[in-house]
Amino acid sequence: MVEISVILPVYNSESYLRECLDSLTNQTFKDIEILCINDGSSDNSLKILEEYEKSDERITVINQENMGVAKTRNNALNMVNGRYVYFMDSDDYLDSNAFKKLYNNITSNDSEICILKAFFIKNGEKYKFPAFDLDKEFGGVNFNDFTFNYKDIKSHVLNDLFAPWLKLYSYEFLKSSDDFTFPQIKSYSDAPFHVKTFLQAQKISFVPEYLYFYRENDDSLVHSSSNTINFFTLSDIIENYLKDNNYFDEFRKEFEAFQAVKLVYYMGFADSDEYYTKAKSTLKSIDFENNSLILTKDADKANLIIDSDTLKEASLAIKLYDCNRKVKTLEESKSWKITKPLRKFTSSLK
Repeated sequence: MVEISVILPVYNSESYLRECLDSLTNQTFKDIEILCINDGSSDNSLKILEEYEKSDERITVINQENMGVAKTRNNALNMVNGRYVYFMDSDDYLDSNAFKKLYNNITSNDSEICILKAFFIKNGEKYKFPAFDLDKEFGGVNFNDFTFNYKDIKSHVLNDLFAPWLKLYSYEFLKSSDDFTFPQIKSYSDAPFHVKTFLQAQKISFVPEYLYFYRENDDSLVHSSSNTINFFTLSDIIENYLKDNNYFDEFRKEFEAFQAVKLVYYMGFADSDEYYTKAKSTLKSIDFENNSLILTKDADKANLIIDSDTLKEASLAIKLYDCNRKVKTLEESKSWKITKPLRKFTSSLK
């Protein structure tokens, strides 16, 4: 048995894969295994993986037809030999001391989940993710001797970064419930996994350091206009879980905020009437006046995050989107095109 098993799904990541693998193999904490699952890549990813496998006995390469990241992660969980599990993305990289610090924290606290902080990289610039600022919330505690559960960080269950690469998990904990799997949806499968594990963990701990480097990818499924409709499947999965396990009343406001944040964010690249109609209907059902949260924008990332008192900004956003759709419809109409010469003539008379 090893101490940490790394699950690394790989799909067409040749541009950044070496940097990712180097950050794993050069960790100061050495007692790891690295399960690299090539998920039907059509580039040179498999060749790179096999090269690293030959040079480091801790690396195991599994080659498969494309199954998607959710099924790949679920299958890999049945292959691990470690006491702890870490999920890595193949175009990102880690600080060389990441596993050492995570391992020391999770073992000293005997916790089931240990959270870290992350930078994101966009256009070559590095920014701090506005996520899990728990050091600010808990003050000057010794995080190597401090645990908490979801009740202490309630706003982070549904309204923070869901990514599994922000956490080191106890393998025993992950195998303790059939709930802890990634649902078979095209994207957003991180969110239900995050919500379920956070709600059921008795002891969560935290390393208040930026140890992960996330490379923003505008071509990812999350940013695909054709995939935005899948958000409603995700929302149903989470809502049903909260209701089936008697959490919904406790998290009603947080769930509404989760819906509003995501729906308004994905409108930025959604292009289907079906998405618009569903989003408008969902946002209309939210009590903006009495909700205890507000939508704001982070200046660096221009990404919607949670702040304080109401959700009025979401209501304004849906109205603005509605106006823009009407303008677009007008500009594409035959009458608008036919009258274009007349508008130019009228303008010249001014």
